[in-house]
Amino acid sequence: MSDASYRQPRVLLAIGNPERERQLLTALRDGGCTIAGRSLDGPSLVQQAVVGNGDVVLAAAGLHRLTGESLIAVRESGVPMVLLAGAGEAEAYDGLSYVLPAASDGPVIIAALHEAIRRGAVASQATADNPSTPERTDAGYQENGEIIALVSGKGAPGATTIAIGLAAALGARGRSVLLIDGDLRGGAVGPYLDLDPRRGLSGLSAGPSDRPERVLDELQDGPGFSVLTGIERPEAQERLKPERIAGTVSALQEHFDVILIDGGETLSGVTSAVGAAFLRSAESVLLVTTADLLGLWSARASLRFVTESLGVPAEAVSAIVNRRDGSEQYGAHEVERALGIRVVAAIPEDVRAARRARANQAPITAAGGKAAQALAELASQLAGTGDVEAQSTGEEVSALRRWRRQPAEGRR
Repeated sequence: MSDASYRQPRVLLAIGNPERERQLLTALRDGGCTIAGRSLDGPSLVQQAVVGNGDVVLAAAGLHRLTGESLIAVRESGVPMVLLAGAGEAEAYDGLSYVLPAASDGPVIIAALHEAIRRGAVASQATADNPSTPERTDAGYQENGEIIALVSGKGAPGATTIAIGLAAALGARGRSVLLIDGDLRGGAVGPYLDLDPRRGLSGLSAGPSDRPERVLDELQDGPGFSVLTGIERPEAQERLKPERIAGTVSALQEHFDVILIDGGETLSGVTSAVGAAFLRSAESVLLVTTADLLGLWSARASLRFVTESLGVPAEAVSAIVNRRDGSEQYGAHEVERALGIRVVAAIPEDVRAARRARANQAPITAAGGKAAQALAELASQLAGTGDVEAQSTGEEVSALRRWRRQPAEGRR
């Protein structure tokens, strides 16, 4: 965010108290800030932060429904927050936001907002206290689990089949794996594996939100990995809130080496704010496509939405070519030129194995064959390096970290 401090910061204001808000509005405008949005409660603040409406949040600790989950969600969106809190409250917000005394005057607040933008969002108490704390262990994995999202364009190129097969292949290599069905338009992971539709995100949306860890009760056992199933009816997603998604994923990272999110069709006008919250929690994105003209056309539309609307750097996105069949389709190098991103795997068409897998409600890796072998090789690649990001150059890693920690820079 090299020049953020030298232009008008876009501030998301969430105070609640009308008189205090009027005072701050005047002070912020006099101080050269732009008001990007105003929120009266925690959920609406999270929605604005997730979609990237502002560079920094200024909020009051007493804001209506500003829960711990809301604070985690804003932090995970990457937008830095300055919280105005009363005496003795600062310690409660360690690792979640920057804290100022509630009665701070305008110049102090404006200086804090600029400094918060310069530093980026608070990642955790450990990194806040020690900025030199390494993000990854020597083995290549973060202390908390890696999060990889799988997305696709139109045309059903097989993202769910790839997600299930990859989860099984990673589990077979000794990783503790969680597969989340984040396709909120009607995910198919649960039906594919014959899991209980009453549990998962459906159960989470219907239950209390007192603690993110409650999601552990909604997990089910898959073939070599755990599963958080999705919702069968798209209208049910209205009960899910972005702040709850971010808090849930953050809590789950402590329990798994790898979290795979099946994002399904990811396009402008299709992906909701809740779906975007899933994608923003990921360290890297795998775009599943076929190698024909229509498939690549749809993949480009998905890639454009992911990079331009969600602010994900292209360096954090890789492609998986699925159902590769015959010389009439494009090769990996041609796909890379068409999309402008790396191809990390080409999964061959294997109709018999796919048929056996569906009949047995099992991952395609359990059916053997060419597709299973290719997925096993991809899993070995990921398990050996931690995630797709670890194969990137130093410049690519830097771009990914800027997105994760300071996404306001990339959302212009």
